[in-house]
Amino acid sequence: MNDNPLDKKVIFLAIFFALLMLATTFLNSFLDGRTKIVFCAVGQGDAAYIRIKNNFDLLVDAGPDRSVLDCLGKYMPFYDRKIELVVLSHPQKDHYGGLSYLLDRYKIDQILMSPIGNPNKTFTGLKEKIKKKRALVSLVQAGLKVNLDTAQLLFLSPTGVASGKAPSDENDFSLVFLFQENNFRVLFTGDASTNVINRLSNQAIPKIDILKIPHHGSKNGLTKKFLLLADPTLSVISVGAKNSYGHPSNELLDMLKATKTDYKRTDKDGDIMFKL
Repeated sequence: MNDNPLDKKVIFLAIFFALLMLATTFLNSFLDGRTKIVFCAVGQGDAAYIRIKNNFDLLVDAGPDRSVLDCLGKYMPFYDRKIELVVLSHPQKDHYGGLSYLLDRYKIDQILMSPIGNPNKTFTGLKEKIKKKRALVSLVQAGLKVNLDTAQLLFLSPTGVASGKAPSDENDFSLVFLFQENNFRVLFTGDASTNVINRLSNQAIPKIDILKIPHHGSKNGLTKKFLLLADPTLSVISVGAKNSYGHPSNELLDMLKATKTDYKRTDKDGDIMFKL
């Protein structure tokens, strides 16, 4: 039986348009030089991906599981298999769980971590894997400034931590830092507790464009005083749908409403992306 010429034409057109779409996607990604920031919808956890000027890849936390791979698959160019920097806010699995999967898929140059320790076997195993993959690990505290291409990281917390110490509340020692490119500022707060937020409220905090609300919108994180001080243009809550913790709390949502603070949340809005 002879092949139907019409079938061949349909197949040819389908392949042609698929290749055209792939080429268009590649060119758009390659030519768009703007910095993009993506708060990934990874369930009950934190992960944010930043690509600076289409050149430098920064990941802030890695979520609880392999969901972070889906996020990077959407927003990181497929031809780029290296993450220059990962910032791990603190050693709780909803922030570091996905890092093991990333180490299998990507070359990671450097990881910045809070100085605190965690004897948990999963975290200990992760550290061994990081060592095996030869990623450089640096323990950081408040005061560190890191220049990244056209951007800068300024770490505001924690302070005075003994390296390797396992605290009673890891959230008190979560990394809090400011990402700044030109005059655009994003404040990453990890799971910072009310104790940390109160201390930061006594510092000179510049106006923030995007505030990552601490601890998935827990009532034991953000305070009204700090919210008014930071005066964010938009706040982001990284949270899982119908989670068992009741996040975000009614207290937090009422605070945002009372201060007329615009916000988005990953459980309802999915991935939240900004281009600078």
